[in-house]
Amino acid sequence: MKPGAAAAGSLLLVFLAWAGAPRAANLLPGNALTMGRPGSEVVLGSPVTLNADNLEYNEDTGVALAEGNVELGFGNRNIRADRIRYDSRSGEAEMLGRVHYKDEGDEFSFERIVLNLDTELGVLYKGTIRLSANNYQISSEKIEKTGPRTFMIQKGSLTTCPCDPEPDWKFDVRRSRVTIDGYATAKDATFRVRGVPVLWLPWAAFPVKLTRQSGFLLPNFSHSGTKGYTFQLPYYWAINRWSDATFTLEEMSRRGPRPEGEYRYVLNRDSEGEVHVSSYHDKETGGGRHRTYGMNRYRGGTGWTSNSRWDLASDGQYYLDLVEEDILRTGRNIPSRGFLSYGGDRSVAAMSAVFVKGTQGTFDDNAVQRLPEASITILPAGVGGSSIDASAEMSAAYFYRSLGERDLRGRGSAEVSRTFTLYPSVTATPFLFADFLGSYPVSEPGGAGNAGRILPGGGARIEADFGRTFRKRDGTSLLHVVQTSTSFRWIPSTNQEDIPVTDAWSRVGEQQQFTFSVTQRLLRVDRPTGPFELASLVVEWALDVGGRDPTGSPYIDPMAPFVRSLRDEIDLAAGRTTGRRDAASDVYTRFQVRPGSKWLLKGEMLFQADEGRFTTASVGGEWKESEESRALLEYRNSRGLNEDIHALFAFRLHRFLGIKTDLNYSLKNEQLVQGAATFTLHPKSECWSVGLETSRKTKPDETSYKLLFSLKGMGGTGK
Repeated sequence: MKPGAAAAGSLLLVFLAWAGAPRAANLLPGNALTMGRPGSEVVLGSPVTLNADNLEYNEDTGVALAEGNVELGFGNRNIRADRIRYDSRSGEAEMLGRVHYKDEGDEFSFERIVLNLDTELGVLYKGTIRLSANNYQISSEKIEKTGPRTFMIQKGSLTTCPCDPEPDWKFDVRRSRVTIDGYATAKDATFRVRGVPVLWLPWAAFPVKLTRQSGFLLPNFSHSGTKGYTFQLPYYWAINRWSDATFTLEEMSRRGPRPEGEYRYVLNRDSEGEVHVSSYHDKETGGGRHRTYGMNRYRGGTGWTSNSRWDLASDGQYYLDLVEEDILRTGRNIPSRGFLSYGGDRSVAAMSAVFVKGTQGTFDDNAVQRLPEASITILPAGVGGSSIDASAEMSAAYFYRSLGERDLRGRGSAEVSRTFTLYPSVTATPFLFADFLGSYPVSEPGGAGNAGRILPGGGARIEADFGRTFRKRDGTSLLHVVQTSTSFRWIPSTNQEDIPVTDAWSRVGEQQQFTFSVTQRLLRVDRPTGPFELASLVVEWALDVGGRDPTGSPYIDPMAPFVRSLRDEIDLAAGRTTGRRDAASDVYTRFQVRPGSKWLLKGEMLFQADEGRFTTASVGGEWKESEESRALLEYRNSRGLNEDIHALFAFRLHRFLGIKTDLNYSLKNEQLVQGAATFTLHPKSECWSVGLETSRKTKPDETSYKLLFSLKGMGGTGK
């Protein structure tokens, strides 16, 4: 579809640019001729200039003749030719000999051009049009503009792979009629690969639209173990300038027809959204199934922000049967979130809601939903013009569930701090804080009573930044940057047994924890290209010197440091409970090294020093020259939750055959979790390719095959 639109757009640019040129002519010094009819409008913003080795103008006939290195300029564009004859009275212009036009990378070259600037009609003989944006090249024996929006092309060809002397592929058309914002009809169209005819069509029609148009899109064919053979027919609806929609009918051999609608809109640069809705009767399950999902992002110029993301299905098995994203296939639940906020210079107020849909078996009516939650955040600011900073946060949430108690919860926290400069780039910040929480049941009488807590705390942190530059003789330099932080946080033991366990802020454990962190970066600085990171190392150590009793909450402690929270998250996902921890110590390390421009070594680990075991660890390396020539190998382990190897290899065999493999193998379960192998046939050039892809998955257990065909600049098709 794109070639016709691109060709028409280029022709329209050429003819309309000339049509806007003024008509009359006056001699100017220096062998320059400016043509302009008195009182006429100069559309291109400046006079039309004509420069040449020999320049003649007959005032009686109104004919200008230029020969030898002729250059016709209009605005910021110009046309070069060997000879140009222009009749200012009739508007006829004729250009001969190596006529060449170029504008921002788009260019054309023809042997002869005849056009009338009054009627906007003309003919281009034996030439080529090339568009830089998508590398289109259109060649033709004759291109004729027959009307305001119509063209006739005779003996033309189209390609996005303009190679000399013969393109790797092209479409040859004997005759084509083009209507702007209409259609292009072609007779005797032949698709050739390196001059060899591959496909012939006696007649073809292509839409030539300069604006979005409603209509059917290319159909899709596929096969999977859960849906069987499928056929998709999408219809696109251009509603208006800022919104559109797509309606797709999918016919599945195993499950029946499934319609789906998608609506999209873009209000401004920072505001957009989309909604997907589908509903059908499943032949295999014998019942109705549906799903709606989408997102919204809005930001107003007055401080208002609204974001939401939701995904609701009739049953958890829906994602396993009909959705391709692995994170939705294997998730235990799918959350839907939304919030509306207003931000000022020193505060942010927000209203939010969270709804959780279980995907494992039947829906858990005991799941807790936050419907709604309101919060106000006061950003750190000086108190009374002093150097003491204060910040605060207040929130209220209604916790709803179909089964079990419901309650209304209010929470507030406040913190004061003061930063001292001990040395240039070295600061110390002591702080004090207090957290207040109140829970008020709104369920049936006789349930849990009111509950609350006051949680004081305090601590201090010291931060330091250092850097040194090592200059080399070749003009480059190495920059070594070190950032360090040491902090201590104290939270006393507080009785919270009467607080219902509802979310992450239900219980907070006592803390007497030190946290140490060091970040180092080594950068190479080149003047032309800028900084390039050669290596980085991050080390964080959390040491709890006082021990901690379990809070009895299934959620992680929100006030724990990152390294502690990461370990608790993994334990929670694995269903493990922990007892009393004495002098718990966690060390988190992440490194990245680039020994060469194509090499990358990276890894991370969380080591539990008090038990002498790894909580999580991963290490890997990658060599990458391009997406078609790369190798990646990673080992990952998460505290017994999973242990797997991820490998990816992509390379060429004799430049003609490309192979790409991507697999995840679980060492714990001794099975291939996911794997794919792609074989692609590459011709001598990169202008077209044919590929066969085989993919294997275990959730669900299925194998799929895809046959792909693509042309550079025109896209691909096939499944």
